[in-house]
Amino acid sequence: MSVPKRPIGVLIVDDSPFMRLTLQKILSQDSGIRVIDTARDGRDGILKLQALRPQVVTMDVEMPIMDGLQALEEIMRWQPTPVIILSSVTTEGAKATLKALDLGAIDVVAKPSGKPGDNLQALSHDLIEKVKAAALVNPARLKGKSSTYVGTMAASITNSSVNTATSKAAAPVSPAMSSTGQGTRAVSNGKGILPKHPVEIVAIGTSTGGPSALQAVLPTLPGNFPVPVLVAQHMPPGFTGPLAQRLNGLCALNVKEGIHGEILKAGNVYVAQAGKQLQVQSKSGQLVLHIGEESPIPTLYRPSVDVMFLSLAKAVGKGTLGVVMTGMGSDGTKGMKELKALEGFAIAESEESCVVYGMPRSVVEAGLADRIVPLGEIGKTIVECVMRRG
Repeated sequence: MSVPKRPIGVLIVDDSPFMRLTLQKILSQDSGIRVIDTARDGRDGILKLQALRPQVVTMDVEMPIMDGLQALEEIMRWQPTPVIILSSVTTEGAKATLKALDLGAIDVVAKPSGKPGDNLQALSHDLIEKVKAAALVNPARLKGKSSTYVGTMAASITNSSVNTATSKAAAPVSPAMSSTGQGTRAVSNGKGILPKHPVEIVAIGTSTGGPSALQAVLPTLPGNFPVPVLVAQHMPPGFTGPLAQRLNGLCALNVKEGIHGEILKAGNVYVAQAGKQLQVQSKSGQLVLHIGEESPIPTLYRPSVDVMFLSLAKAVGKGTLGVVMTGMGSDGTKGMKELKALEGFAIAESEESCVVYGMPRSVVEAGLADRIVPLGEIGKTIVECVMRRG
């Protein structure tokens, strides 16, 4: 007789009683999730985290006494736990969310405004799926891992204030290092294999854990990179523009959110706009971005990695280098299959460095990956494939 799975224990941290109740109702719709408690601010949340040890935390950013960023920094320092940020879709909200992702949060959900027009059904699905994905994360892979006894955390909160002014985003991971900062332990699968055809474009797809992964990969690409780069990152609408701005400040390449009708140029990184599909069309010998609502296949994701890859199969074909990094689900596999049928090249992030080994696993298990490498080697591998054309 099989033992039933225990529900995922979730702690909700939000200063709004309405929001705590709303989130509790949403998560209670799924029998595989159990809200074990709620907290009214960051300090209260940390104390309950220590006492209850939830598998996943949902965290508001703006709260009294101790805000979400301060609480997140303490959590990652003393008791690393998967945290999903609930953030308002505003310029300041997006900036705070990117800071939270830097500090170790694994994903973001757009906070409902409570106004008419909120798509609560879409929010419910998004939040439930992200909680399930977060529960699969190995806490040891989160930033701020510490062997210090967790009891110290409560004393730290009670006896001292948290100084976030000195907190800095982690430096980009060098190609010689894994995403955890340790030397690469496994030999890359497919090491030395190069594309059969000259690479004309690089397309990167990622989801949960993606913003931090992109910060580790894109800064390693040199300023003279000879082809354009596309990025499809699963995020709520309103967050990909600030993400592109953040990445632009870290990279030698020009990083921007893609614009409909824009001609793709070498040395530029185009981030797909959240809430829309990014496709590429070939017009008069040039590659042109098509940003819109329409999707050639049924998909839950906007942007969808599959949609991006499928358009590249038509517009570029064998000259496409597709990269699939950390993320839940299997988005990207269908499109990668089309690219591979045309002799395109595929890189998948290895399990050892993924925050969530879902999308890369799907590509690997489908037998589509030419190279399987840890996060710290992906940038180097991309450069090798593009510069040393087979």
